[in-house]
Amino acid sequence: MQFKKICLAYNSHRQASLDLLNKYENVLNELEIENIKLPLSMIEPFSLVPKQLKDIELVIVFGGDGTLLTAARKFSQHGTPVLGINVGHLGFLTEANNPVDIKEFLTNILQGRYQSDIRTMIQGEILRKPDESYENVQSSSLLALNDIVISRSSRSHILKINLEVDGSEIAEYMADGVIVCTPTGSTAYSLAAGGAVLDPSIQGIGVIPICAHSLTSRPLIIADTSSLTITITPRNRKQSLITVQADGQETFLLEPEDSVLIKKSEYSTKLIRSESTENNFYKVLSKKLLWGRSR
Repeated sequence: MQFKKICLAYNSHRQASLDLLNKYENVLNELEIENIKLPLSMIEPFSLVPKQLKDIELVIVFGGDGTLLTAARKFSQHGTPVLGINVGHLGFLTEANNPVDIKEFLTNILQGRYQSDIRTMIQGEILRKPDESYENVQSSSLLALNDIVISRSSRSHILKINLEVDGSEIAEYMADGVIVCTPTGSTAYSLAAGGAVLDPSIQGIGVIPICAHSLTSRPLIIADTSSLTITITPRNRKQSLITVQADGQETFLLEPEDSVLIKKSEYSTKLIRSESTENNFYKVLSKKLLWGRSR
């Protein structure tokens, strides 16, 4: 067997995840494969220590894309492959079809009969400058498989967003925020905001303004070898609540004139799926978005 220790990560607030988890656990026990269970949710603390993370050879995630994104950020630093079993709604990142014969499905995966691809991740660093000098700079870091989003709250005024690429000023948006996404994240919030869908193999990063107050403000695709610096200036400093989020899960508050430095991460996520032809990216895309189909 190629994988000898497996983590079963699941959405603990979805009964369907728990039911499916039990079936997989029983099959793994029958195959005498060591496994541990890991609940994942926004309100539960992560329960594995670094040594346990390092020893795990495969993560099977039961839930939707949100649960898989959580697992990806936690395990990416150790290069652990992730297999998603869809128990959510859309499910771009998870197995296209839940298997009828779980034992046969798992045996194929465990023996290396699967397809895999490496998904780019991005990292963000929040630079806070208490004054005009660069002394006492404090920073916070983010890691994302889908996207890093900077946005205003509903009670805040429109934002002035300055965008620099590799130190060169490119654009100044008047908008509700900006999305910086990976090719993986191009089918998430970015797509809803008018961004392009990117093939996962494309080496690029998407920049999409949110509700820009100018028809000339358009989505931008840059090389993933470049770095972005985004600086936010609210119209009203006293009434502004600005957040930056990684994958819609990890959230930090931004102060006026904070800068966020975003670039390709040294970490990546290895997604694996069965060898089914239904797992082709374009087939999944067409199926999930109902493209080219009559009502």
